[in-house]
Amino acid sequence: MHKWLFLACLILLVLPPGSSQATAPGQTDVFVSYDSDSGSYNIYFVDALSGLSTVVHVDNGWRFTLVGNYVLYEKPQTGSIMRANANGTVEPHPFIWRTPDVQAIHWVTSPDARAIAWVQISTTGVSQAYVAWANGDDFRQLPITSPPTPLVLEPLALTNGITQFFYDTSHSAEPGLSTPFSYYENIGVYNISDEIFGTVPEEPGCPCGAALTSDGRTFARLVSNSGVGPFELHVWDLPTGASIEIPAPDLPYRWAGDLILNSKGTLGVYSASDTNSNTAEALYALILVDMVTRQQYLVLRPGPVRYKPIAFIDDDGALLMVGVTDGATYKLNVVNGELQRVSDETYLGSFTTG
Repeated sequence: MHKWLFLACLILLVLPPGSSQATAPGQTDVFVSYDSDSGSYNIYFVDALSGLSTVVHVDNGWRFTLVGNYVLYEKPQTGSIMRANANGTVEPHPFIWRTPDVQAIHWVTSPDARAIAWVQISTTGVSQAYVAWANGDDFRQLPITSPPTPLVLEPLALTNGITQFFYDTSHSAEPGLSTPFSYYENIGVYNISDEIFGTVPEEPGCPCGAALTSDGRTFARLVSNSGVGPFELHVWDLPTGASIEIPAPDLPYRWAGDLILNSKGTLGVYSASDTNSNTAEALYALILVDMVTRQQYLVLRPGPVRYKPIAFIDDDGALLMVGVTDGATYKLNVVNGELQRVSDETYLGSFTTG
């Protein structure tokens, strides 16, 4: 109990306002950890007030994602899509199914985790896109045409309120073979609330990273020749079409991804590497982008650990991150570069009930 009370309190100190900055009645913080002895995972639903936790043991799982008040994951051996509930139960997901004619399912949640969009890729290579609230309400298929094989659709972002769905229209069916990062070739958008297709400027682009603010207003794209850096960052205000270009930094990093933006679209951060593969010799760094001063600079010096940014916190003075190798949660002060290990477990997010 004492361990989880400490973790819950620590997470409350680092999360941004509007999520878990203040303890709310019925608030639950969610973590997942890998048990190297058994080769299994444990999902922890921790009551933020009492520190008491419900532990869900998962023998076979990956791609753990908080959706509403449960954790969605896939069984890699069978492809079954499962959900772990806060009451300790595990069950097949009620509306995202892996049938025999489906070879892959890729998903993305809205920033507030209240909704989910996913792409099902059939054994014949046909992609179909769907969206729903976390509990299955407003379930619908989106009228997005599947690209010709071997290309597939790939989710990029779903805005809060299920208003817009951004996706790659020309994604490789075998991503990650030439880079440790996710990249996007030709980004499109479907305005769900208006039931019309929108346009994304300067697409198709290079095979590079991209990100959006939670309201879908600010769109940012890493840009370079053939996807090899260093990278400029192009930023658009989509409703008005206004844009800026931030020059590439004078840094020796040729591959990049994991791009995220703050809520205002005034800051961005991405992970960069000196090699295009997940090798023991690879060095990773974090690069901060300031849209106001139009500068990029190193915020975390290169090392063997790849840190994946989750969110800007502390009034944009720090980053919440996950170590890709060790699964631990970290906090990085973007002003002085101080790195703090927040938890040995991976923080998935929080939700409130009642």
